[in-house]
Amino acid sequence: MDKDVRKRRRRRWVWALAAGVGLPTGLLAWALANLGVEITDGGAHSRLHVPLPLAQGRGIAIPAYGGTAEADARFAGWLDGPIVQRAIDGRWRARWFCEGRVAEAEGTGDALDIACAGASRRFALTPPPPIADQLPMPDHVVVLSDLEGHAPFLEAALPRLGIVDASGRWAFGDGHLVVLGDVVDRGRDVHAVLWTLYRLAGEAAKAGGAVHLVLGNHEQYVLAANISRAHPDHRHALQAMGGYAAPLAPGTVLGEWLRSRPVALQLGEVLFVHGGISPAVVDRRMGVEALNAASRAYWQGTAGAGRPSAALDSVFLPDGVTQYRGLVQGVEGLYAPADTAHVQRMLGHFGVRQVVIAHTAVSTVTSRFDGAVMAVNVNDNASAPTVLQYVRGEAKVVDIGVPRQLVESPSARARHLDLTRAEDRAVVMRTVAAMQALADLPKPY
Repeated sequence: MDKDVRKRRRRRWVWALAAGVGLPTGLLAWALANLGVEITDGGAHSRLHVPLPLAQGRGIAIPAYGGTAEADARFAGWLDGPIVQRAIDGRWRARWFCEGRVAEAEGTGDALDIACAGASRRFALTPPPPIADQLPMPDHVVVLSDLEGHAPFLEAALPRLGIVDASGRWAFGDGHLVVLGDVVDRGRDVHAVLWTLYRLAGEAAKAGGAVHLVLGNHEQYVLAANISRAHPDHRHALQAMGGYAAPLAPGTVLGEWLRSRPVALQLGEVLFVHGGISPAVVDRRMGVEALNAASRAYWQGTAGAGRPSAALDSVFLPDGVTQYRGLVQGVEGLYAPADTAHVQRMLGHFGVRQVVIAHTAVSTVTSRFDGAVMAVNVNDNASAPTVLQYVRGEAKVVDIGVPRQLVESPSARARHLDLTRAEDRAVVMRTVAAMQALADLPKPY
């Protein structure tokens, strides 16, 4: 072969190799030089923005899972926490996040008083008494679901429903409040919602009533330190208070309470679960007692409780009671919508006349399958502000006139991310580390 031809071919290969290496390298360098970060009103980092060449301003948005914030972040008027850890001797240690700063206290007794942003707040620390998972139907029951850290809605809805009085104390007598899962994530006031329900559970018990918190998939996420759906401000506060696993760890007041909550509740002839009852759960012959025993053993760390089993599958898997959507809609690749034959088989298996579910959003509290199923998740700005109530066993759908008024995006502003600055490099590195930690969480449970 002619030497000139060989030289030309080698030259083409060298140029091709240089282009194959240099072009991606150049594009990566360009993308890194043009990174952006979105920021909440308070100053927490919500998302990283990675630009794409020739994409006319569009790019890839990556949640800032690292819990970082601007150096001058100011969370005016906002309290997150407290995280209260109990000791064996009865003492407790508390930590909370007030307007951007972490404070701590130690003490004894059944209450913690916190002054923050010009207001004093009291947190009841005495555990509410245990409640059975299967009870006769009370005369008065109210069902809420999918509060998702939205304290303003809860504060407005409870007095409208007659659950609390003007001072926020329990006023529902021997009535029962059923909160059907997903009280955490998305909104930034997760702790405020949990502490409110915890306090009301104690007050209700003294009046002969009850607050039932039935676990949903989002409670499972936060108990596993999966903060992928958490509000950026809340992520930042959690990191400041000791990390994502700290707030609901074993030994904490809220953690112990949440870990003991059921995934299934039966009041008379009505069954309550967050997601739904799939054919697989019926086929596995799972009942209320077995489902709750498996969930509690798993979260309380009973020996061997994490090993895969039919009971844990029925709690955690896509066809489990916290995840299944088939009573409202099918999920492509997983299961078709439920039919009447399954619904009748489901009712017969549990010995009930009705199943109440949340999880899947509906436009208003909806009766399905001739009243055999009630779907109550109206946590959407487009949904009607309706609530399911039972009065002496009869289901009623009531419009309470309290809209959710959800904030669609926490981002308020954005800026360029300068990787020559150590604090901006830390934003990226902490996000990458948090993404790795999320990837390392146990599967499927």
